[in-house]
Amino acid sequence: MTNATGSLGPFHPLPEPVPFDPDPHAELPRGADVVVVGAGMVGASVAYRLAMAGMRPLVIEANGPASGASGRNAGMALAGLGGHFPRVTRLVQEAGARSIVDYTTASLRILEELDERLPGGIGWRRAGSLDLLRTEAELHHGHELASMQRDEGLEVRMLAGRELQELAPALAVEEILGAAWTPGDGTLNPFRLVYGLLDAAVDQGATVVTGVRVEQLQVRGGRTAGVRTSHGEVAAGSVLLATNAWTPALVPEIGDNLTPIREHVCVTEPLPPLLGPGFETNQCNEYWRQMATGEIVIGGYAVADEGMGIGSYSMEVRPHVPPLLASLLARMHPAVADARIVRCWTGLLDFASLEVPIAGALRTPGGEAIPGAYVCCGLTGHGMPYAPILGLLLAELIERQARTLSLGPFDMRRYQGAAHQPAWLEPFQGFTPLDR
Repeated sequence: MTNATGSLGPFHPLPEPVPFDPDPHAELPRGADVVVVGAGMVGASVAYRLAMAGMRPLVIEANGPASGASGRNAGMALAGLGGHFPRVTRLVQEAGARSIVDYTTASLRILEELDERLPGGIGWRRAGSLDLLRTEAELHHGHELASMQRDEGLEVRMLAGRELQELAPALAVEEILGAAWTPGDGTLNPFRLVYGLLDAAVDQGATVVTGVRVEQLQVRGGRTAGVRTSHGEVAAGSVLLATNAWTPALVPEIGDNLTPIREHVCVTEPLPPLLGPGFETNQCNEYWRQMATGEIVIGGYAVADEGMGIGSYSMEVRPHVPPLLASLLARMHPAVADARIVRCWTGLLDFASLEVPIAGALRTPGGEAIPGAYVCCGLTGHGMPYAPILGLLLAELIERQARTLSLGPFDMRRYQGAAHQPAWLEPFQGFTPLDR
């Protein structure tokens, strides 16, 4: 079976529109200056920035705010991007920017500012993160990665033994050969972030409409004319598609280089404070952290999903995956071995084939920018260190007031004209944590 651009296989599934329950009472205006499609972290960030600049964006969301990947993660902001760092750094530098560290650390600063600025905050903590290295191969790779990150200006230190135990007393250090400690990383509540941004945007004149699905970007005379939705048409001179894994349904040619991947996440009952920093292992394929309210959120284990969840638009929980996540948590932290898992869910991540996101002007198949059309997708499992800065840069682009960092590294043309072999595939294939 082929998709709209003729590609084959699990990396290029047939695009599917986002499932939704239509709201028969939803009221859409006939027109707007700017339509933002999608009320996740990117869409909310752009709407917030535009509203603060005096514009009145219309946000259209098929379901509820943060109902996609933005609300289906552990809330960890990792500036080093895990195993994606080497390739993304090289591509960013080839595009003329200094380093991907400039972008990801800027996002973390923005999150810290938003925690102070938004009513009630976003639950932000500079708790740091520990990348747990459990084999000799991982340890070697961890040292190389940490050295590269330090060269790019990121604070990273290798820990082991007593020093690691002092930082993470509840960690079973006998399971760990070493760990990369990144003290500047943080955690937050993604729902507070998205809802806080949208509430602030509405206070400044934005409109948010849910239960409405955008069916088509409308272009007339070579320019953006608006969107066609499940509830009628909206005229607009500017449209941003912040639609995550569902973007190929609106821009089919992106499907050759954008793969949906199903990810499982579980949460425990509230527990006494034990864990401290955030944790990741197996090249960031498993990750967990304890929330301020005591619950531990743990996610990943794609290797145990059918086809590693690659190319799936289904968000059905596979019942054999949560016990594996619970077992990993118990093995890493024996003190919580008896903790009850109280809820599990899945979400769709949008992995870009070359690991660097797409953000900026939406382009024709020939590479020409469509005036007034913008897109952001392919955050490749690291929405937290990408969304805040990309939201700011996209808002500046829409306002025609670019003044912060270049969007050049994220230009859509990088992905046009070829279906690239996924660079992110190897970490998905190699490890099964409990078998080591």
